[in-house]
Amino acid sequence: MLQPSEEIKSRLDIVDVIRDYIQLQAAGVNFRAKCPFHRENSPSFLVSPDKQIWHCFGCGKGGDIFTFVMEMEGLSFAEALRLLAPKAGVTLKRSDPALASQRNRLLDTMDQAVRYYQEMLARQPEAEVARKYLQKRGLDEDTQNEWQIGYSPDKWEELGDFLKKRGFSENEIFLAGLSVKSQDRPGFYDRFRGRIMFPIRDVNGNTVAFTARVRP
Repeated sequence: MLQPSEEIKSRLDIVDVIRDYIQLQAAGVNFRAKCPFHRENSPSFLVSPDKQIWHCFGCGKGGDIFTFVMEMEGLSFAEALRLLAPKAGVTLKRSDPALASQRNRLLDTMDQAVRYYQEMLARQPEAEVARKYLQKRGLDEDTQNEWQIGYSPDKWEELGDFLKKRGFSENEIFLAGLSVKSQDRPGFYDRFRGRIMFPIRDVNGNTVAFTARVRP
């Protein structure tokens, strides 16, 4: 029996989902558009109906229908699941322990990412420019700690390796929106690299997403 997320993906076409948000133009067997996640003059955002994935060659973001909706709406995975389920004609059981368990795992993944980014900001020599920038903007160390501001190293697999060593799977890291599927080879790479990281929390105080600023 398919999991709710798998059933939703099997019933919804990624092109139709993304078209609800942005205008797509045919580009051979694929579709392209200007990326909605960063400013650009020429389209570098590509949607593959065959693979049911999207990827921006400008900012590096990418994923499936869930990661797109999570990015556009600022939602957690569970919230995106609830948003897309009616469109796919899928009924979610609120008492489904598997759904609750998956949400908790994703929240745990995000929590560990927050801790990792904080540690990188505090200790990485590479983050010195970011530390000075935050100080210049009036965000002292106490404020940084209070808001759990962090830093993502300018490396491709640092966060992924960190999380996997703590028992999280590649798929969980991906569903949490922290990694991107590689277009060139099998596997994933870190979504955020060389950026100051700001956690975004829900009404319960759980980190459900990040906003990031490119290192000055």
